[in-house]
Amino acid sequence: MKAWKDVWSMTQTKVGLVFAIVVPLLFLVVWMTGYQGTTERLDQLNVGVVGEANDSFIQSLQQAPFTVQAVATETKGLQALDANQVDLVLQKDDATHRLTAHVSQTNAEFANAILERATETISKQLNGKPTFTTSIVTEHAVSDFALSMLPLVLGFVIYIATMTMGIQFNLVSTILKSRHTKWDLFWSRQLLHGIVLLVVPLLLVSMAHLLTDITTPFVKLWAFELLVVATCIAVTQMNFAIFGPVAPLINVALIPFQLMTAGNIVPAKMLAPFYQSLGTFLPVPNAVSGFGRLLFMDGSVGTQVLHLSLLFVGSFLVTCLITVWKREGVRQQAMA
Repeated sequence: MKAWKDVWSMTQTKVGLVFAIVVPLLFLVVWMTGYQGTTERLDQLNVGVVGEANDSFIQSLQQAPFTVQAVATETKGLQALDANQVDLVLQKDDATHRLTAHVSQTNAEFANAILERATETISKQLNGKPTFTTSIVTEHAVSDFALSMLPLVLGFVIYIATMTMGIQFNLVSTILKSRHTKWDLFWSRQLLHGIVLLVVPLLLVSMAHLLTDITTPFVKLWAFELLVVATCIAVTQMNFAIFGPVAPLINVALIPFQLMTAGNIVPAKMLAPFYQSLGTFLPVPNAVSGFGRLLFMDGSVGTQVLHLSLLFVGSFLVTCLITVWKREGVRQQAMA
């Protein structure tokens, strides 16, 4: 019984039990509430139809559950598709009796599947004499399934790695806090983080280039991965500074939110309202979105870089301020 009392008295025991209860419950609640009503938000999907706004074909689509807008040319439509302004570009060619639909590899799988089925339905409604044929084109398509999974690997797995690393570094600081000042331990951790930043992005991007056929320039991919790793480190470290022993639970609690708002399965704009903009303030959704654009179309990631940079700077400043505050608190207690 004494062993049982000693084990139960440990904070880590209680934290472990909380993990076992809260983590699966949190995943269940977040995903069930976030994905609820997704199919009722089809109006959040934007379809660009080549032609004039008063074209009879475009007018006939106004009753569709999607948001339909006219685009002047196919080229402009594809530009809008790359910019995520539309999710589907539809072109009806009366000369060849062909209906062509363009979707993007960077779109969420759920959205593409719905839009492709909708295209087939529209084609059937057009059919008379002569019969229209349907052609669905996936822009920036990748034939290698491994490459299609790379944005999730580079953007999400690194969060798990830095979160786990943070647990170990925090334990080291707890053990050594009686022998060193908080600032000595703080800057020692930052030095370790610097080593990680030198090694991990270079290793990951080099291995990815070695194992898959990546056309994105090495330096561009490495620089973005460097920012992603730095941001994940800063966010997980900030949670340790704020929440202390329960920080691992907070870091794990962010996982279902980040996976859901990453947008690789269901577009964030089709989630429940509370979750739609949440991904902007989390590292993984910005990372996955950025890697998707880099790997599939070598596109611009300016928005993602801005969000990640703000997250990195903000999280690091919060960590520094809390470290200052805790140190002052200790001094005030000692003076008292």
